[in-house]
Amino acid sequence: MLLFSRTKPIDSQTKTDKSVPKKLWQNLSIEPNWLQGKFSRLRIGYKIGYGYALAIGIAIFGTGAGLKLGDYFRKEALTQLNVSQQQQQLLQNLQNNVFEARSHAARMPAVLGDRVWLEYENDRFFLQINEAKALIEDNQSFATRNRDRLAVEEKKLQDLLQRYAIVIDYYAQITRQQLKEVEAWNLPPNQIEAAQLQILRNTSGEAAFDLDRLADNLNEIILAVDVQKLQAATALEEAEALRNRIILGSMLISALMATALAYNTSRAIAQPLEAVTNVAQQVARESNFNLQVPVTTQDEIGVFAASFNKLIQRVSDYTKELKETQAQLIQTEKMSSLGQMVAGVAHEINNPVNFIRGNVDYANKYIQDLLELIDLYQETYPTATAEIQYFTEDIEVEFIKEDLPKTLDSMKMGADRICEIVTSMRNFSRSSDLRKPSDIHEGIDSTLVILNHRLKQGIEVIKEYGSLPLVECYGTQLNQVFMNVIGNAIDALEELKAADKNYSPKIWIATEVTAENTVTVKIWDNGPGIDSAIAKHIFDPFFTTKSIGKGTGLGLAISHQIIAKHQGKINVNSQIGEGTEFIITLPIVSN
Repeated sequence: MLLFSRTKPIDSQTKTDKSVPKKLWQNLSIEPNWLQGKFSRLRIGYKIGYGYALAIGIAIFGTGAGLKLGDYFRKEALTQLNVSQQQQQLLQNLQNNVFEARSHAARMPAVLGDRVWLEYENDRFFLQINEAKALIEDNQSFATRNRDRLAVEEKKLQDLLQRYAIVIDYYAQITRQQLKEVEAWNLPPNQIEAAQLQILRNTSGEAAFDLDRLADNLNEIILAVDVQKLQAATALEEAEALRNRIILGSMLISALMATALAYNTSRAIAQPLEAVTNVAQQVARESNFNLQVPVTTQDEIGVFAASFNKLIQRVSDYTKELKETQAQLIQTEKMSSLGQMVAGVAHEINNPVNFIRGNVDYANKYIQDLLELIDLYQETYPTATAEIQYFTEDIEVEFIKEDLPKTLDSMKMGADRICEIVTSMRNFSRSSDLRKPSDIHEGIDSTLVILNHRLKQGIEVIKEYGSLPLVECYGTQLNQVFMNVIGNAIDALEELKAADKNYSPKIWIATEVTAENTVTVKIWDNGPGIDSAIAKHIFDPFFTTKSIGKGTGLGLAISHQIIAKHQGKINVNSQIGEGTEFIITLPIVSN
């Protein structure tokens, strides 16, 4: 209700604003013919610029106004909706607590003579009474903080809550006094019925009727809050619709203006642009960037032709770079998708594996207890029945005693291994746009876990880690570098191993801190090596020595860019028959 009353001034203001342009024209006494004359004397570039600036300005202004107004009304509606929901919840909690308290009070006469049940009902009764008092204070505080957004007047609500507090306290005192008068905890059996009647008469007296009347009044307020909540939801929808109408209207006006401007200006510049268009089509069709548009004038078309010639040259320069960037973006997107998939798989596996891992120890303890119980039975009853003796021999109890703990140990080792893999997958795939201190060893280890399915085919990894500090970097990007370098090494080793069955492939990974306050990561293998002529181009985009369909030629190029982004260096040392070594140098603190 409050929200709708606030929207009326906005609507009236909007209506008033619609008359501003007309009054402004009248006050300035500007004739349309004068504007047409000024506009006709503008150069073509100015006409197009001013016209499109006006069209775009209207679109931007309308969109901005629509977003601002819509967000304002939406914020107001959301605030009102949240207040209504919170108030409704507080009032309903109060109503429920009072109902619970009366329920426990109503059950007290029935449990007279049973001290345990009476103690329980008494405790629950006063617990609900105390909670109801606390809820009354919460409601009073909430009403004070949100007095302008309440469904009813604050005074009315505060008066009701105050009466509720008084009546509840009085009701609790009466109940306590009644139990004390009848000596409820020490009643002899012959006085129980009389005490029950007395308590029933008192609990159904004036205080109970007051609570019923207050409950009805509270229910009316709750219904009013519910209506207010529905009104806030409706206002929220109207705010969204208002914003969309303003945005669509401004865009429509902008589109109409742009269309009219395009129609009028195109006739003035169509013919001079035919030459430029023909050359542009030929360049697009033949990809011949040596073509040039003849510049015959010094006006806007001449300037455009000269600019177009420069553009052709720039396009020629940037075409190669664009193709490289596009391919790199595709590769980066693939890595991003892979990281998201790995993170999702790791998340889904983590909980069930932790469940299995956490329960193996309990299962082992329970089984040991059962085996000890069997031993005790065998010691106490050494002579078993024929059926038990036959079943014991059939299931091989002694073998089970010996093998079952081993089986559980194997299960625990498997669960620990899965947890290690999941942790590595999560570390490898974590994403962050911020540079932060990271553990280089953790990134390398995570990469090795991801590549473990290829390494365990017979490739030995030897790690010679030094003591490294945390390095300020983009962790996920460095993991991609390690993945590319180690993956290339595995490819080379697999090809050599396939040709020579007696070959023992190995990969060494060493880290150290240099005197220049940098971290060096060396990754080398005993593979076939790389020819020096090929090594010169190894970081060039699209350069690859792998077979078609196996390599894109982008992995090392992207790795080079990532290391350069960290103000580091990546170099390669290789000779035919002596393996390949990559040296990655990173500053500990990047600027």
